[in-house]
Amino acid sequence: MQVLPILIPLMPGETPASFASRLAWANGLSFASEFCTDQGFTLQAIADGDERALSILARLGGVELAQLMRGVVCKVSTGQYRLAGQLIEKRWITRRRLRFCPECVADDVTTDTAGGAAQRCAWHVPSIRTCHHHQVRLYEDDSYSHSRGPHDFAGRIRDLNLGADQVRELGAWQVPTGLEDYLTRRLAGDKQGTWLDNIGFGAVALGAEIFGVVDLFGVDAKLKHLSDNEKRRAGARGFELLSEGEEGLFRLLMRLHREAGSCISLSRRNYGCLFNWLEQSHAEQYEPLRDMVRKFFTETYPTGEGDLVLGKTCTTRRVHSVETLRRDLGLGLGRRQTIELLGANGFLRPDTQTGNSAKGVVLDAKALAPLVKSFAGAICQVAAQKKINAPRAQFGALVAGGIIRPIAGSPVGRPYYDDKQLDKFLASVVPRTTATKADGLVGIQSVCRKAVAGAVDVVRLIQNDELKTVVRDVQKDGYLSVLLDPVEVADALRLIKPEGYLRSTLAGFLGVNASALDHLVDKGHLKLVRTRHPVSRKSVQVVPYSSVDRFLERFVPGKHYAEFLGGSTRKVGDQLIKERVPFIQMPEECGGRIFRRSEVLFGMEELANRLPLSHDEIAWP
Repeated sequence: MQVLPILIPLMPGETPASFASRLAWANGLSFASEFCTDQGFTLQAIADGDERALSILARLGGVELAQLMRGVVCKVSTGQYRLAGQLIEKRWITRRRLRFCPECVADDVTTDTAGGAAQRCAWHVPSIRTCHHHQVRLYEDDSYSHSRGPHDFAGRIRDLNLGADQVRELGAWQVPTGLEDYLTRRLAGDKQGTWLDNIGFGAVALGAEIFGVVDLFGVDAKLKHLSDNEKRRAGARGFELLSEGEEGLFRLLMRLHREAGSCISLSRRNYGCLFNWLEQSHAEQYEPLRDMVRKFFTETYPTGEGDLVLGKTCTTRRVHSVETLRRDLGLGLGRRQTIELLGANGFLRPDTQTGNSAKGVVLDAKALAPLVKSFAGAICQVAAQKKINAPRAQFGALVAGGIIRPIAGSPVGRPYYDDKQLDKFLASVVPRTTATKADGLVGIQSVCRKAVAGAVDVVRLIQNDELKTVVRDVQKDGYLSVLLDPVEVADALRLIKPEGYLRSTLAGFLGVNASALDHLVDKGHLKLVRTRHPVSRKSVQVVPYSSVDRFLERFVPGKHYAEFLGGSTRKVGDQLIKERVPFIQMPEECGGRIFRRSEVLFGMEELANRLPLSHDEIAWP
């Protein structure tokens, strides 16, 4: 096949169908379709990017096939086309309607070697409404010739019967928007160094307009009801947002989220045409934009694993509402109790709880994960008592003594217990042998009464393997199945000394009378706790060793300081008062003096000389 006798130059950005139309006219044929048929292919095949037809056209026109292919329009999948190397949906290509830059067309028709007007790829894109080169608004003509078809561009321009000056009069000055500039450059093959270069051309074009429409005209606006000028403004605004990437999109979405008025309920009507477009447009090129919006939704709304968000299943929960957390905990808590749980664990402050309902509050699911994990498999106190088969009073004593601990952060007045911890407790008190009839042996409840002991002390004896006789009643389970010898338990408990001072013993140690000690307790300088006497096993109050240590770190009794200096307690105390050393003011009936250690000249030396204190030898000689 020989090259045609009359050749024309291929214009930058020209479509192959346009080249065929001009080539036909230059070689004496008015209709491009006739020209193509004569050469063994169809104009429609050229317009669709058929490789065989394009190869023939390239040889006929004396151009490189690669050059001709730069402006080709071809179908790559259902409804998806490639235009000058860029992906765009067929529904967003303007091919039937005649669109052109009046200045470009006027220049072409006045050039003798051009062979008529050339159609540029950019004119197929509805989002490009301005000629980048001439800064003129593209003109659109509704006329259509059924005999000529939509792809015979040069012929359609000739059918207008307008001279070059008349064509120029169709144009109006207009500066390209950022979106138009970007799309035109991208069609020309320019890499512009933004994240947008890596997503589909059509996704940028349509995405910018949709985001801009929502931003400028609201979520209820419909693209088809907007004028060309309004769409152009929307595209410019949307492109500004897209150029900022995730930050720009999230700023718009956050505003829509606030205006929606429902902080935790994701509804398509709150995002209008934006939501509908992302949900209904299934082309893969939109996926990067969908991913961003999907990320915003999952980070803003309490979307859980398995929920469908814009066509994809959510795999990880990002935020919790009070209600979703309540369901995930699976504890049967009410909303108020769940709020109390969150407050007890520092996730909610009282000022965020409107009417104690925490309405609209969402919380970071990752931060809540340890809390959810802690309460996984948790059971309430009633269930815990039933599990270990312990009476309420005995269970309470075990909790008070630290043998069994509720899960940290349980709601106030509604403790929960770890099922595994309870299993460990039962294993720690399991009897070695069983018995159907055990004379003289009784359960832990009876042992506590007979030995005048607390449940905690008895359980610790079992756990520490300090009792020889631990038998299981085969007719009972758990805690109540344990049988013990009360005499053995009483003997073992007599050896246990509480880690604290009786009031009388501590008063003598500090060099004060009983009234002074009571005053120190009342003022919070010393702390009293209840325990059992090591001999009588009766309930007594003692001051823990730790409380005494803290007290002596801050204060020095006059008796101790006098012993350190080797003088009389009264004389040393009088001298310190004379020197105006601060001391604890006490009522007249109180005997003894207590000075502030930091103000005593040798206070720290006295403390160092006394440490380490052998509390056991002093409190229980």
